Amino acid sequence: MNPASRTSHRPAITGGQGKTVTGTLLATSFGFIVVQLDVTIVNVALPEIGSSLKTGVSGLQWVVDAYTLSFAALLLTAGAAGDRFGSRRVFNSGLLLFCLASLTCALTHSVDVLIAARCIQGAGAALILPTSLALLSHACAGDPVVRSHAIGWWSAIGGAVSAMGPVAGGLLTTAFGWRAIFLVNFPVCLLSLWATYRFVAETPTEQSKSFDMPGQVLAILFLFLLTYSVIEAGAEGWLSPEIWAGLALALAAALLFVAREARAAEPMIPLSLFRNSVLTIAVLLGLLSNLTFYALIFILSIFFQSVKGYSPTQTGLALLPFTVIMIANVASSRLTGYFTPRITVAGGGILCVLSFLLLHGLDRDTPYYVVMVSMIFLAIGSGISTPALTSAILGNVPSTRSATASAIFNVSRQVGSALGVALLGALIVGAAESMTAGARLAFDISVVLRVVGVILAALFL
Repeated sequence: MNPASRTSHRPAITGGQGKTVTGTLLATSFGFIVVQLDVTIVNVALPEIGSSLKTGVSGLQWVVDAYTLSFAALLLTAGAAGDRFGSRRVFNSGLLLFCLASLTCALTHSVDVLIAARCIQGAGAALILPTSLALLSHACAGDPVVRSHAIGWWSAIGGAVSAMGPVAGGLLTTAFGWRAIFLVNFPVCLLSLWATYRFVAETPTEQSKSFDMPGQVLAILFLFLLTYSVIEAGAEGWLSPEIWAGLALALAAALLFVAREARAAEPMIPLSLFRNSVLTIAVLLGLLSNLTFYALIFILSIFFQSVKGYSPTQTGLALLPFTVIMIANVASSRLTGYFTPRITVAGGGILCVLSFLLLHGLDRDTPYYVVMVSMIFLAIGSGISTPALTSAILGNVPSTRSATASAIFNVSRQVGSALGVALLGALIVGAAESMTAGARLAFDISVVLRVVGVILAALFL
């Protein structure tokens, strides 16, 4: 506990270059909304998209995966670009790209064009996410309390929107058709652009002589091959030669990337950043957190429909307890200030362990309230941990590397999400009994992974 931190400390209302923290939070949150919304909103509209564009399951898988793949593969490059050219400039470029891609998605009559536009959406999302955090950090002018509050609200808005995505997608698709789920991005992007122009100050740039193009190419190649292999493993199986070849090439690209960055005069990611234990541990915790969190959402979505017999709308409503993550995100800053980031993250991890323990004996007859309590524990645990980790990272790296550091953290989370669905989601196969047994095994594995996360946070953060 940190007694000194109990004293009244009202968040400042102005930050970098006289711009308001509140205005920057508004602008970056609008950007974060479209990024998070398009992760979850599309799923419930897939049957109608397939019928409208006359495509099968394979085409629909790529409508989802194209966004994830492009997003994950370009995050590091986007973070480096923000540090090199200014996060405000890169953030605005991402918004414009996302807006135009969303309009293309809504207007197309070809599944191939839709998939290509989803790739461009993912690229726009990659430009938006790390730079939005860098802009928030800059607006807080080095004040850790203000930064913690701002990131808590930023995380809360994104978490609530992500949890509401399936419900919003169902309502929009039912009322207006599947194209509405993409058209809704247009006004949100415009609001974010206006708020950025009105309130947001540019960040300091890293004055380097060159843009590390070989490093960029190797990073994109590594992340593309890794994410592609993980996604395809869900369909092809982990023993597929294609998957092993993809993973081997990803490893080779990673080794070449490390060798390049160690020798480069102006590296994209200075390897010295990883001497910072906070960043290194946060990357591991981000991976473990998203691996188990998104695996649980994926598994419960299938369990509710295939085992419990819920409709898609009932399933979306059954997942609504995750929206409590918004309250937890906001509370994170107060907990971090009253205790420490280490205690906050470890405490959140313990709640997540309890969440998965509650699902140890899951079966067809398990009452919904048991699953609901598990979801609430997971939402609260994750909700207080992630903002604390993010704030700790931004407070422990140079301001000129804030976009790169946040990109590294978010890459680990994206890869964790893909791994969770591919590894643990693959256990949910066969008839209802087999699915239920697979779900129990997945949740038991998640307990172990979350215990490891608590130990890492308690000892090294």
